[in-house]
Amino acid sequence: MDFVLAAQAPVLFVLHALFSTFAPDAYMDEPFHVNQTQKYCAGQLHEWDPKITTFPGLYVFAALPSWVGTAVRLSGAPAWCTLSYLRGLNLLPALATPYLLLLLIRRLHPNTSPSDALANAVLLSLAPTHFFYHFLYYTDSLATVSALALLAIVLPARAERPSPRARLAARAPPPRAPPSARTTLGAGVAGAACLSLRQTNAVWIAFALGCDLLEELDHSNALPASLPPAAALAALPAALAERGFAPLRATLRRQWPLAVLLVGFAAFVVANGAVVVGDRANHAPAPHLAQLLYLTAYAGAPFDPHALTVRLRGTLRGVAAAAIAAPATAAAALAAALGAAHYTYCHPFLLADNRHLTFYVWRHVLGRHWAVRYALAPAYAFLGALLYPPIVRQFGAPRTLGLVACAALALVPSPLLELRYLTIPALLLRLHASPLAGAARWGLAIAAFALVDAALVAVFLLRPYTWADGSVARFML
Repeated sequence: MDFVLAAQAPVLFVLHALFSTFAPDAYMDEPFHVNQTQKYCAGQLHEWDPKITTFPGLYVFAALPSWVGTAVRLSGAPAWCTLSYLRGLNLLPALATPYLLLLLIRRLHPNTSPSDALANAVLLSLAPTHFFYHFLYYTDSLATVSALALLAIVLPARAERPSPRARLAARAPPPRAPPSARTTLGAGVAGAACLSLRQTNAVWIAFALGCDLLEELDHSNALPASLPPAAALAALPAALAERGFAPLRATLRRQWPLAVLLVGFAAFVVANGAVVVGDRANHAPAPHLAQLLYLTAYAGAPFDPHALTVRLRGTLRGVAAAAIAAPATAAAALAAALGAAHYTYCHPFLLADNRHLTFYVWRHVLGRHWAVRYALAPAYAFLGALLYPPIVRQFGAPRTLGLVACAALALVPSPLLELRYLTIPALLLRLHASPLAGAARWGLAIAAFALVDAALVAVFLLRPYTWADGSVARFML
């Protein structure tokens, strides 16, 4: 098992070398990140590019070796911050991601066989919107691995929870064991790193806190996970108040560093007047509800192609039977998809840049005619019927709704359709969904992702073209 995960290292190093050889110049957003990092490497911490929208976590992380080298008087330490070195830093989170994914799969789905757990971890690590950005100096790789690390620290192993029968039989369930000081510190460090790399990661800190609170309520049988969505939402305030908000206090005692981070972030947003640090004119929030449809399509379709190809007929029959059994739910899902499709935006950046896949998706599909966005609503509802009900059955409606709500907070305010923003929400949805079982299912998905990743890398490196301003352009996600 360790051999399979370790085998990724030579592949990643070879691809890093190919990017250094065939794309040696900073590209797309890289110049902003590289220039800012090199200023930090040189100790110019007071200089800031107003076009940068994120916190400086990436630049601090990249400049640390240079600062240490300068402190111990190693010659030329600031010169270490070359583009190749900075891109190479992403190999660290790239190597860590499959291990974290495997840990989370084992923790969330303890009954999954070792081979299936390993295969699903490999599959998720190959997600194109995640894999491709390991080789460019963007915030994505570190932001993703920090969010996964945070959840790996906070989320308890499901196998450790007492069975529902045991909890009902017990007169007074024993309190959950408090975390060690090391665990609390680890969660705080991971949360701080998470937030310093991308502001929208604040929602995953909130999700981690929410999961801890729901575990506290479920442990005491105050809010059973089996409640349907409407009943769960109605019962949550009463469940908290009934115990004098003791579950909330217990969560805050265990995860106080995360609560402090959220309060600090809220204070920043109020003082700053916006979530982004700079370039506010091009990052004004908008109610882009269609982002949830794109997320559903991405998390629901390519991660299980077997269900939509080999087993398509059976999949259609299953969804149709569920719709017939619960027509009101099916109608509500379709109405929600149609309503979200109404709030579809075309950001000026989308049509101004033909170097991204989303340019062609909008030009040839979504923007072809206004009716297309509504015509796709049944497909979104169908994919949602495959994705969300299994998560509700396994983790309960409150946690599923919390996950979707956090995804909405991260995605909906952004009027720009950029596929890499879907990475963390899609990975978390797939981690909560039932792992693919059997080589017939995960084998096809892994092969498909590997081919897509290879094609994206090959086109980016080997098929550059000249852009309108005469510069070299490369196609990317």
